Amino acid sequence: MRFGADAGDRPTLTMLLALGVIGVIAVSSATHTAGSALLSHAGWRQLVYLLIGIAVYFVVERIDYHDWADSVWFLYGAGLVVLVALPLFARPINGARAWIDLGVLRIQPSEPMKAVVVLAAAAFLASSSGRLSFMRLVSLGAVVGVPMMLIALQPDLGTVLTFGPLFLALAWLAGIRPRVLVALFLIGALLAPVLWFGVLHDYQKERVLTVLDPERDPSGTGYQVIQSRIAIGSGGFAGKGLFRGSQSRLDFLPARQTDFVLAVIAEEAGFVGVLVVFGLWAGLLFRAFRTATVARDRLGTFIAVGAASLWAGQIFINAGMVAGILPTIGVPLPLLSYGGSSVIATFLAFGLVASVRTGRYVNA
Repeated sequence: MRFGADAGDRPTLTMLLALGVIGVIAVSSATHTAGSALLSHAGWRQLVYLLIGIAVYFVVERIDYHDWADSVWFLYGAGLVVLVALPLFARPINGARAWIDLGVLRIQPSEPMKAVVVLAAAAFLASSSGRLSFMRLVSLGAVVGVPMMLIALQPDLGTVLTFGPLFLALAWLAGIRPRVLVALFLIGALLAPVLWFGVLHDYQKERVLTVLDPERDPSGTGYQVIQSRIAIGSGGFAGKGLFRGSQSRLDFLPARQTDFVLAVIAEEAGFVGVLVVFGLWAGLLFRAFRTATVARDRLGTFIAVGAASLWAGQIFINAGMVAGILPTIGVPLPLLSYGGSSVIATFLAFGLVASVRTGRYVNA
């Protein structure tokens, strides 16, 4: 442990805090009603989640990431047990058995499991050196793939897709041969028809088709995309101002405080607001990748790259969904969408990255 060893990774924490505060404001604006307080009920809850996330960050950062790696397989196994139990015992919410409902609080175990999978995959790859063999590639696929399959059973295909960039980035960093990577893409392409005809439900297929033509069902699957584009376009350069977005105020935009919070930011803060948000995320991800280059060992490098790639993929999917270039699959925008599990998981993951960065000064 390194409690009190240094001042910590202040730039990472500062950017996380800035995004978290913007998230509290955006959630409050999306759920604000006339005559109510500045912070809505959802806004206050988001603030509480932010404070919990900060506490988690400090705890994770101050413990040496090697200590986390030593206990990761216990955490990984416990996470799998919870994911197995969810489809069997959890109450369905919005058609998915993905949450543990504690009454005053809902926990989505797949969110913190992301950080656990990052750590597990990093620990596995760091356990040996040299180019990634085929058998170790298969083993890496199992480490990442088993949680993916269990999450898909909930079903939560949006969260499943966020693990893809993690696997590809770590496999590439571990030295996968380019021809093997090409073969994986070809296998994926060949399996696409199986996914389309044998796995996806009709409503999921409709969401994919809506990306190509939102007007095919303007009052159904295309409604969210159409309203999101209206919100983004109406914001212009500087936006309409906080609490003045017509798409939010008049309830035209569904899921505005969760999956489509970026559309709220675009309408009320305009291009400038979106630029600030993505500037902060770009800085945070760049610092994580930079941490990978200065880490003192392979474990630290894999942790930093794994966290950055998974969260970068999640941001890309959400932004593409809001812009209407990707299907609407229910992926939150980290730190900005309403939801405690996502906020806390993000602080957890970047707390690990911060532990890697501060740990480079500690003697091995």
